[in-house]
Amino acid sequence: MRTTWLVGSIILICFMTTSALAVKMGSLYKGTVPVTTQATEERNQAIQQALEQVMIKVSGTDQILNNPKFKSILSSASTLMQQFSYTTPTPGKNSAPYLLEIQFDPTGVNQWLRDAGATTWGQNRPLVLAWIAYEAPGHPAEMISSDSLNDVPALLKQNAEKRGLPFILPVMDMTDLTQASVKDVTDIAIPKLLDAAKRYASDAILIGHITQDSNQLVSQWKLLLGNDQWNWNLSGKSMNEIAPALIADITNTLAARFAVVTTNTVQKDMPMKVTGITHYRDCAQLTRYLSHLPPVANVEITKILADNDVVLKISLRSTQESFIQALSLGKKLTPMDPASNPIDTMVVYKWNP
Repeated sequence: MRTTWLVGSIILICFMTTSALAVKMGSLYKGTVPVTTQATEERNQAIQQALEQVMIKVSGTDQILNNPKFKSILSSASTLMQQFSYTTPTPGKNSAPYLLEIQFDPTGVNQWLRDAGATTWGQNRPLVLAWIAYEAPGHPAEMISSDSLNDVPALLKQNAEKRGLPFILPVMDMTDLTQASVKDVTDIAIPKLLDAAKRYASDAILIGHITQDSNQLVSQWKLLLGNDQWNWNLSGKSMNEIAPALIADITNTLAARFAVVTTNTVQKDMPMKVTGITHYRDCAQLTRYLSHLPPVANVEITKILADNDVVLKISLRSTQESFIQALSLGKKLTPMDPASNPIDTMVVYKWNP
């Protein structure tokens, strides 16, 4: 009797959740523009700048501005605006008296990206932890932490926020100091830095070495994600030049892997079995999570098994490969042994509440 009640509850809650779910992507769909007045004319101009910011964040690449269809949407940017507000910037961080914050409609932005054949990068994005050594004349080399007094942390974090990239620096407390050193960074001691990064549960690590001389900054960077590595050498008169270029390189690289081109029509209906559903709340969270993924057009429950495992039909706007790639970032679903799956076309995952 208890099993019957639980099955019925799961079906009801999942149906309600899937049907009523609205797409909410947080700050990815918000643009911020400094303005001198609160006049309508200046706001109308700023709306276009804010939409450019949002399109770059949501698509994952600054190349979206070169899309031939993008200029046509700029003239009607206000139709995608949901709300706006003015705030006063923190003293010293901006010379303009106001910041105009504009929230755009996620559904409308995603629809435009589909119509333009552009990529969409979902909310689940890899967290990047940066180990950075900084050397300047007359000063010993130091590890850059979240509390470092120079401008490196602030500039990196500001540019990462503009691109929708989760980015953190180590706190460099006693635990970090005993596990990672400046020499580990300059020597690119990958095993040690990976081990030290475990406490931060990051998906990727960035290793950077910045050297300052009398004329410019010279820097070397290595990004590690799983078994893949990327390298960049960047120089400039200051971090104001290096930080935007570095974050752009990182974000464009990650988006090339995780952002997907979706269509307005369903490309594939994929069966999926999920184990570990012990309560109706698990099913509600599962359907909510799956519905947020960019490749997913619809989630439908097709069967509740006796052991309360759930079988779903996932309607995809993109390829099955892009869906599996999206799942790998969220860490909410763990792939099971394919040999345990009696249906060759069904993927089997375990839910991690």
